[in-house]
Amino acid sequence: MPTTMERFNEARVWLNTRVPFLGYMTLKLKARVATELDGVPTAGVAPDGTLVLNEKFMETLDDAEFRFVMCHEVLHPALGFWARQKSRDSLGFNIAHDFAINLIIDAFAKQHPNHIRMPKVGLIDSKYEGMSAEEIYDALPKGKQPGGMGGDCRGDLAESSDGQAAGRGDQAAQNNLDRDWRIHTEAARQVHETALGKGSLPAGVQKILDELLDPKVHWSTVLSQWLGENAGKQDFTYQRPSRRSESVGEILPGIVRSDLPDVTILWDTSGSMSGQEVAILSEVADIVDELGLTIRLIVCDCTIHADVDRIDNVEALIPHVRGGGGSSFTPAFDRLAEECNTSVVVAFTDGYIDVPALQPDSLKGVLWVITDRGQRPASWGRAIQLDKDGYVEEA
Repeated sequence: MPTTMERFNEARVWLNTRVPFLGYMTLKLKARVATELDGVPTAGVAPDGTLVLNEKFMETLDDAEFRFVMCHEVLHPALGFWARQKSRDSLGFNIAHDFAINLIIDAFAKQHPNHIRMPKVGLIDSKYEGMSAEEIYDALPKGKQPGGMGGDCRGDLAESSDGQAAGRGDQAAQNNLDRDWRIHTEAARQVHETALGKGSLPAGVQKILDELLDPKVHWSTVLSQWLGENAGKQDFTYQRPSRRSESVGEILPGIVRSDLPDVTILWDTSGSMSGQEVAILSEVADIVDELGLTIRLIVCDCTIHADVDRIDNVEALIPHVRGGGGSSFTPAFDRLAEECNTSVVVAFTDGYIDVPALQPDSLKGVLWVITDRGQRPASWGRAIQLDKDGYVEEA
């Protein structure tokens, strides 16, 4: 009778031969047999890929089930269990992650029905097909939870220094591990497609990998990071704060200011942004507030319609966001240049607008936020393109 570790090595060879994606993933596992001190009733995996196998449990599994367990365990760290758990209940999110990854493995098992099979203790339900672990967590019935592998995501089992640090909650160490897993996962996809051809991964698995390896980022996250880097203040992770209640500043077109705000928003009102004012301005105001910055809004099409300083109540601003004439940001940039303005500029536009040939020297930076199907208006500054859902790509 082969030992648990001999079976582990045999299973890894089989997977690398028949299912290269899953086989390559298991190469990152560092396996050992559990001791009584580990408290592992079935199997447990750490953020660094340390895999601990309960010998008595593994002896109850046939080879097909053994392979399934190996794939199950490696997908926990590979699909970012610890980074995604956040403040959720650990066991509850472990169960949600079990449902999500078992459906992934099941897609491969359908291609090899006699060689990969979920053990009886596994959790699977087709109603969760296409759902993320976060969505499954929210959908799980409250109260008594199904058992699954008994809480197999175990940060305390890690053997590497990064794994041990991550198990203690060190975010930098966890970030390092997550980056390594993403690199390894992309390599696994390439190995699989080289061996079996493009399109050989199950469609649902391909979608999950695309989202994992090229995640969508919301424009508010990019804006928060960019402001933190460029506006001279500390960069915080963006979370919506409570709304401020003071009144909006007075509308003062043409005034030269001696106390300039940190952030100047240019709003193209030539028609491209119609209908998005409340949502976007509210989000911007919250980000700026969270970062401890001051904000100014210049509403412009081919002329400046409003120049509102020291904004404290964004709802009061909305009536001033109007225009509909031609399309030119030049008057706004000319005003900033005349002031020798040292703020950063965030310009919301569809890009079909005139701008100066060069960025005014005094500005710290310009971020073009371009609406869906818009275009970059200038070669200078940084530009991000919004899709219809508010996610971005570099423009």
